[in-house]
Amino acid sequence: LARAFQKMLEDFGLTQKILAFNGDNATSNDMQTMKLDQLPNSFAKENRACCFNHTLQL
Repeated sequence: LARAFQKMLEDFGLTQKILAFNGDNATSNDMQTMKLDQLPNSFAKENRACCFNHTLQL
């Protein structure tokens, strides 16, 4: 998923413009965040924001 997302960023010229990733608290999003951090883009895993509504429901 991270590679497909990275390709989409490249296709649209957004590779160095991503600041944050907002997703629910699913473990698949944890893995995607870690993988995105390793790919050549402006994203850092510390910039992940979990969806507040999902957090609130916990």
